Amino acid sequence: MLDGYIEDAPVPAPGDEYGATAAFRLIHSPTDHAADEMVLPCLVTDPALVRTALEDLEEGDLLRVEGVLMLPGGSPDGVLRLRVEALEVLSPAPIREIEPDTVDRYGPYVIVSGSTHSTGADPVQMWTDAGAWVGIAPGPAAVQDMITAYEARTNGT
Repeated sequence: MLDGYIEDAPVPAPGDEYGATAAFRLIHSPTDHAADEMVLPCLVTDPALVRTALEDLEEGDLLRVEGVLMLPGGSPDGVLRLRVEALEVLSPAPIREIEPDTVDRYGPYVIVSGSTHSTGADPVQMWTDAGAWVGIAPGPAAVQDMITAYEARTNGT
């Protein structure tokens, strides 16, 4: 059993075009000292956990994971990784406030925030990292809603 933070949002494992597996990297430190930190690649193959990993987990979430350590000689790609058999979110990542007039990344999205001092609002303009326009959210708190609406439009749901 290990506790750690997700380094990047989980994605389908390399070579998995159907989303049947999920991969992420867990930052674990047994002593809370930076010198003792390790980044452990993790692989999820259980269908229920894959769905949870791909749909619910985000960069910065604090997780508790259990699984089997796959040594380099025992994995197809020769990489040490943890095959996750159980996971629990101990603490979700905090919602980050986006500073005015900044460019930020939110997974595969690029966010440009700017302050409109006359109205007191902080609109957030969003694009995909491929350059497709997503829209304008009224503020940082609406970013997830904007992404959900965009994905529903583009995926036809």
